Amino acid sequence: MPSKHFSQTPPDKANDLFDKILATSDSATKTRERLFADLKDELELLASLQEQHLFPILQKHGMQELLSASISDNQETALLLGELERMQKSSSEFLGKVAELRKAFQQHIRDDRKQLLPAVLEVLSDEEAQAVADQVEDELANLNDLKHVETSAPADIGAAVQRSLDGVDEVVRLGADSTRTMTVGVQDLSQECLSMSQKRLQTNLDGWTKLAQCRSLQDLTKTQVSLMQENLELTLHNSFRLADLAVKLAERATWHGAIRR
Repeated sequence: MPSKHFSQTPPDKANDLFDKILATSDSATKTRERLFADLKDELELLASLQEQHLFPILQKHGMQELLSASISDNQETALLLGELERMQKSSSEFLGKVAELRKAFQQHIRDDRKQLLPAVLEVLSDEEAQAVADQVEDELANLNDLKHVETSAPADIGAAVQRSLDGVDEVVRLGADSTRTMTVGVQDLSQECLSMSQKRLQTNLDGWTKLAQCRSLQDLTKTQVSLMQENLELTLHNSFRLADLAVKLAERATWHGAIRR
């Protein structure tokens, strides 16, 4: 069971990204940039998981030769990623360098499966191996949650903010017929914005205090996800609140305009 878990520390996503990049044309610059950014994140994640969870085991059990080889592999990957990041994504040379990186990466994976993972499993009990595998899975799950928050939230926030802006535009257009209504309404909006800013400041201060108290990478990741979610929820709440105030102010301006006519 542990061997199966370790072997699934996934190269599949990276290989899929390699295939997609190599299938692009030189004119697909934006697509290449996006795919390469995803590939870089994935390869750096795999290297980080290896360094955090497997390298200490090699060090502890005196497997220096295997440790040095694995460190060298990760350094080679980092070097090639740096070269690719500096290259023009529209050049044919870029694809050649991607192919070189893929070859090196796939060789590293073969070496890990034949040498590194068996060596690690040999010195660990089933329970210890399972514990390491569970830690890796938890970190991957937390990172996926973080990515989900980052990718799904902007559309909701954008819509809410746009509704707020639309409401403010309506206030400006209709409020010209009622200076007093505008004055009172703008004061309400200003007070509400001040209150929101104070609440956001306190939320972030509390969040940074929690981050400073973290004692493990897993706790740090969970706290970061929680802080991001709190900020996103607060942003959405504030946007809806501003939109509601703006609509009510627009209604009052319209009503006063109708009375005056």
